[in-house]
Amino acid sequence: MKITRYFNLFYFIIILIVIIFIINYFYSKNENAIPFPEKKEFKKSIEVIISRYNEDLKWTLESPFNKYKYIVYNKGDNEDFEKTNVISSINIKNQGKCDHTYLYHVVHNYDYLADIIIFLPGCLNENYYKVSKTILLLELIDKYNEAFFIYDYKSDTSILSDYYYLKIDDYTSISKVNADKNSEVIFRKSKIRPFGKWYNSNFDYNINYVSFFGIFSLNRKDIYNHKKQIYFKYMKSLEGAINDELSHYFERSWEAIVYPMNYTYKLNYTNKITTFIQKYFANYIKEKKKNYTLDCSAMPRIGPPYWNFIYFVNKYTYHYL
Repeated sequence: MKITRYFNLFYFIIILIVIIFIINYFYSKNENAIPFPEKKEFKKSIEVIISRYNEDLKWTLESPFNKYKYIVYNKGDNEDFEKTNVISSINIKNQGKCDHTYLYHVVHNYDYLADIIIFLPGCLNENYYKVSKTILLLELIDKYNEAFFIYDYKSDTSILSDYYYLKIDDYTSISKVNADKNSEVIFRKSKIRPFGKWYNSNFDYNINYVSFFGIFSLNRKDIYNHKKQIYFKYMKSLEGAINDELSHYFERSWEAIVYPMNYTYKLNYTNKITTFIQKYFANYIKEKKKNYTLDCSAMPRIGPPYWNFIYFVNKYTYHYL
């Protein structure tokens, strides 16, 4: 009896996947094409930033990553990583996750940034969805000679409204190589919470797009919307903790950090599955309000399978080039 139920469930999942593929194929093919022509301008300068802790970075030797040179911000206690395609390795303190690293680069290179800055986590090779998103990002930049912000969630109202009551009480890194080394690190909660109160204390405008996983690029003209002192303030707020709630707030706010994003192209890489789940999650937070807190300690178990499935569906149904 149990075996029959398992088989029925298996066939149900297979049929569901096929239906989703068909829906997404026609939906994506007709509506999600990039609405601008291929660029014929001069080749823009590019710099690729890696936030590294304990990763070996051997993925930088593989195609298509081996076409690029990298600036590595090493936040680990060792130099045991691949340096063939690394043009600069800078040791900085391990704090604030990759968001601190990216802000650190902007602050310390503000006056001579490249035209396009690509930001990547050192652990991108550990999951299919991170590799898939990065390859897509590099393909777009190479083809269109422009910076892209590939978003995984779009709000119909605003990110502030959708995530106002978001609070995170604990988090375990999805990266196994990093999590094993930091298993005893204490999680630091934000001094201003929930997300909405923190957002309002830093920004007075609304945004609609979120790019997850610390994988995105920016046109330096958008960065220059704000003075260096503003980015320095953001960077300082992330200091003092290896694992903290504030990093999750920053992850959802990169559009706001450089707002308005006029020169970086925003690409809709969401699909109906992602949209439904994210909106359900946002509505759930709104309903629970002050009684809601998110414990992300289970993320290494539930996060990768979910995003792997989403990016697998997108890869074979989304027509972006």
